[in-house]
Amino acid sequence: MASLRTEVLSVYRTILRTARTWRSLSGSQQETQEEVKYIREEARTLFKKNKYLTDEEQIRQCIREAETRIELAHHYGIPYPRPVNLPPMGLGGPQRKGKKLQERLRHQAKPVYLHSHEEIEK
Repeated sequence: MASLRTEVLSVYRTILRTARTWRSLSGSQQETQEEVKYIREEARTLFKKNKYLTDEEQIRQCIREAETRIELAHHYGIPYPRPVNLPPMGLGGPQRKGKKLQERLRHQAKPVYLHSHEEIEK
């Protein structure tokens, strides 16, 4: 558990370092400040929300999500999660199963970097 704590703190420091050196794609000072504020608030909110997690697998999943979001932010130059475009009833399956199957398939198809994003919006 101590190594997980070290990993979590390392990811948190990486996020804060990213926020410190962040520049928006437009180069606008105002947009840069807004994006830096978003990065810090998002990190603070998610880390506080997950503060009491004890299950190692859940903690590892959160670490993977954070690392993925950091990589995507650096790659695309935007700190916001990239939406996934899935049509409402676009996943296959027997028609008689209906909406429950569709919801389960949509949940399984959701990328790792969006798991906590929708929880915060609710």
